[in-house]
Amino acid sequence: AVVSTQSTGDPESGKLVSSKPVYAISSHAGPVHCLLRSPFYPTILMSVGGWSLSVWREGESEILQCSRSPVKFTAACWSPTRPGVFFIGREDGNIDVWDLMDRSHEPSMSQNISSSAITSLVPYRVSTKQVLLGVGDDFGTLHILEVPWSLRQPSANEVANMSAYFDRECSRIDYYKEREANRPSAGAGPSEPAIPLPLETDEEEEERLKKSFNSYLNMEKDFLVKLGLKRDDEPVALVH
Repeated sequence: AVVSTQSTGDPESGKLVSSKPVYAISSHAGPVHCLLRSPFYPTILMSVGGWSLSVWREGESEILQCSRSPVKFTAACWSPTRPGVFFIGREDGNIDVWDLMDRSHEPSMSQNISSSAITSLVPYRVSTKQVLLGVGDDFGTLHILEVPWSLRQPSANEVANMSAYFDRECSRIDYYKEREANRPSAGAGPSEPAIPLPLETDEEEEERLKKSFNSYLNMEKDFLVKLGLKRDDEPVALVH
C-alpha cells in the first residue's frame, strides 16, 4: 500500500507530528521499493513493488497499473528528458523500458544487464545529446548505459500530449466511479420486476459486436490523431 501523510507542528512543543494518513492506495502484493514523482508533472507519481508497477495522480486512483509480472520489480526511475518514458529494474537482472507514447499495456523493450537483481537505477543528463543510466545490481557492480536517441529525444508536444493522456485517464476513472456509485445495490429495497429481454439471434449479436468494435476503432484513431501518431485523413479499417 502507498500511504500519504502530512506533518503538522505541535502548538505546545513546536515539534513536527505526523497526522493521520490523507489517503492510502493498495496497489502492490509486496513491499514498495520505489515511490517517484515525475520530473515533468508534480502530481504524477510512480510506485513499484512486488510484481507490479502503478502510475497514479496524487490523491486519486491509479492511472496505469501493469499486469502481474513473472518476476519481482526491484528498482525504477523516470526519464529526465521524456515525460512518457520510465525504466524498471527486475529481480532477474533485466530492465524494462516503458514508453507510454508507444504503448501503455506492456514495456516497449527489455534488456538484460546482469545475472543478479537490479537494485538501483539513476539517470544522468550529460548534455542535450547524451543521457546516461547508472545501473546497480545485487553483486555490487555498477553498469553505465547510454540511452539511445529514440528514448531521450521527446517528440513534438510530448509534454502536452502526456498531460492530456493523464487527464483523460483520470476523467475515465471518475466516470466509472460515479457510475458504480449511482448503480442501485442488490438489497436496496423492493423494485418493479424486471422484464426479461428477448434473446438475440446470431445475426443480431454479430451486428451488435461489429458496431461495438467499429466504435472502438474510431476512438483509437481519434486518440492516435491527438497524439500526432496518425493523420486525420487516414481511413479506418472498419469491420463490415
